[in-house]
Amino acid sequence: MLFKVECPTPALTTKNSPVVTLCKVYPGMVKRVWVGFPKGCYGLAHLQVYHWGWPVWPWSPADSFHWNDYIFDFADEYPLTAEPYEFKILTWNRDDFYPHTPVFMVLVEPAKKEMSQEQIRQVYEDLGVSPGGF
Repeated sequence: MLFKVECPTPALTTKNSPVVTLCKVYPGMVKRVWVGFPKGCYGLAHLQVYHWGWPVWPWSPADSFHWNDYIFDFADEYPLTAEPYEFKILTWNRDDFYPHTPVFMVLVEPAKKEMSQEQIRQVYEDLGVSPGGF
């Protein structure tokens, strides 16, 4: 399943006080990651992805994704085996005038486990979607 979040980040947002955007996902295995920067960011908007309080992409807390009119696109194998099933996206923006909206997307191959109807309902509820036919 593909998950996507847009991360609106005001001008002059510092690395010490980043905007935090949550990306809720299912248990399973991350297979692919995309981090996009619209035209006009000029490397001033930055993005990091954390899981359980640790940096995941990029792996070093000293690094961040930043670019202009570019989508970072790469395969990965990252297991999601315990709650919370969510990524924390940290963004900051060194632009002194314009806000920017980086985008994070992740492809998760669902865990190979049978789920009860109640568990399925809970997943839909957690994601804020309405499952037709339940």
